[in-house]
Amino acid sequence: MAYEIEEAKRLVVEAGKKLLETGLIARTWGNVSARISETQFVITPSGRAYDTLTPDEVVVVNIDDCSHEGDIKPSSEKGIHADSYKHHPLVNFVIHTHQKAATIVSITGMEIRNVYNEFKPVLGEVVPVAEYAMSTTNPLRKKVEKCIMMNPSSRAFMLKHHGTLCMGNSYEEAFNVAETLEKCCEKVIKDNYLRHSWEKEYSEDAKRNYFLEKNGAGKMPESICDLGSSVRCGHIFTLTYDGGKKVDVDIETGLAVSGVAPKCAKIHRAIYKEEDCTMINHLTNPYVVAESCLADTMYPMIDDFAQIVGVDVKNCAWIDGDTDECAEDIAEKISGRNAVLIEGNGALVTGNSEGDMQALELIMEKGCEAAVDVDIFNRPHYVPKAECFLMRTVYLAKYSKQINK
Repeated sequence: MAYEIEEAKRLVVEAGKKLLETGLIARTWGNVSARISETQFVITPSGRAYDTLTPDEVVVVNIDDCSHEGDIKPSSEKGIHADSYKHHPLVNFVIHTHQKAATIVSITGMEIRNVYNEFKPVLGEVVPVAEYAMSTTNPLRKKVEKCIMMNPSSRAFMLKHHGTLCMGNSYEEAFNVAETLEKCCEKVIKDNYLRHSWEKEYSEDAKRNYFLEKNGAGKMPESICDLGSSVRCGHIFTLTYDGGKKVDVDIETGLAVSGVAPKCAKIHRAIYKEEDCTMINHLTNPYVVAESCLADTMYPMIDDFAQIVGVDVKNCAWIDGDTDECAEDIAEKISGRNAVLIEGNGALVTGNSEGDMQALELIMEKGCEAAVDVDIFNRPHYVPKAECFLMRTVYLAKYSKQINK
């Protein structure tokens, strides 16, 4: 039974916050809706943060043509929600997420057949995957609708390179579908590693080493260099390094305002001289380090990655004894992007706000974990280059400005 409009809006806001708390969504990624009649639903607005969202900002949308009431723009993925309600009259709540494990499995393009018995009561026998098309576009809507129509008994769907679509007769049921799908995909990833590696027990560390050995890159490094993190104010940046030490460095001269700057300050200075950014962070997540050990350019497998990080991420050779040369190479290779891999030492990311840095850290870690897991599946599929360029351009021009309003 459809919800009353006020209850529907309240539940949509509540769902957004709960999805943030459980890690199934981040920032404004994903969207939530609730049916209010046979002809209408309410949905989260475009580009608004879930932690500050109010019921007054939730938008009423018509199912038949996706027109909406009021001045607030609804989510750009409203079409896939409309089609969910159109083809499933009993569905009253829909959640679209970019949750990690399910997104990683979606990259392989393989549906989950013979779902584990423990998850069948919620997910059914099969979790289908919709073919890829660029996010927010009509081709994506059509491919998702086709997948919905071809799998009438399914309530959980993976969207290749993108995320998930989870439906339920109620808020509680839809949320349970999203959580159960994530648990199922986590188990799929673990079992795939065990099957290929012939290991008896699952270990994240062992999986990363297996990935590196499989690609002729040895094992995870025992230690990595501290490349520091920094914040710029005018012609001075404050570098934090070596467990919390801080030093102010003049970008023009490269000299510390007081004391002596560490060698890694040269890298930060080189980036600030070339890039329009105010923050640089060093990412040392084990999956980011593992990907950096390959010494190869990284290409997006997830469309969020193409939007937020760049159309590719270069990898720079690390020669600790020649930081000047490394600094120039790093500054050159991060140009036009928001991240650069440093061979065997993780990555540096650049941005202009704490929100930027949080998003970059999340998507870099997710993208690198995906690169490891999908390689073990032996099914690495990449987002088409033309779509990467287009999504990156649109994101820089519109979306990143909207979230900082």
